[in-house]
Amino acid sequence: MVKRGIIPLLTGIAISLSASLIAQAENPKADVSHGRDLARANCSPCHAVTIDGASPLHQAVPFWRMTIHRDVSTIERDLLNHALPKDNVMPVFNLTPKQARDIAAWIAWVQPRAHGKRILETNCAKCHAIGATGDSPHPDAPLFRELMQFYPVDAIEEAFSHGIETTHPDMPIFKMTELQVADVIVYLQSIQSEK
Repeated sequence: MVKRGIIPLLTGIAISLSASLIAQAENPKADVSHGRDLARANCSPCHAVTIDGASPLHQAVPFWRMTIHRDVSTIERDLLNHALPKDNVMPVFNLTPKQARDIAAWIAWVQPRAHGKRILETNCAKCHAIGATGDSPHPDAPLFRELMQFYPVDAIEEAFSHGIETTHPDMPIFKMTELQVADVIVYLQSIQSEK
């Protein structure tokens, strides 16, 4: 009696899952939150899938370090084509193009440079030009792409970690965690311009 009840239940789950996967495959836009959910469900037993931390499996590269040697588009293609490095112990997942794109979007999202940029967009872009081009919205706010011409990296790190205080009335006082500071520095180093 129990066995007869389980088969229709499993069939229903399989049909439901198939419909969900088909719907995802029909949407070509990368979905970072879907990629996060897929990574948590399938990748987290071996990989650190968040913005920091060590992987549970020593040989598994943490997601936040994956783009050091490979571009995100290469990772997406490798996921889709089951292209793994020699002697890799990673299981093969049959991913749809949408799923591979979403996991790659999540991997891009957790990279230190992207994380640092999001922190600056949230906290600083109202007044500062935080990109490689453009003017600061506030006329007295320095361009972040030129900060390292005037301040050594350790001074910028210290200011962000201990809190930036100025006599300027528009400047909020805020502090960052060690991880946030490190990721902001990675981003800042990537946009510095030569004058």
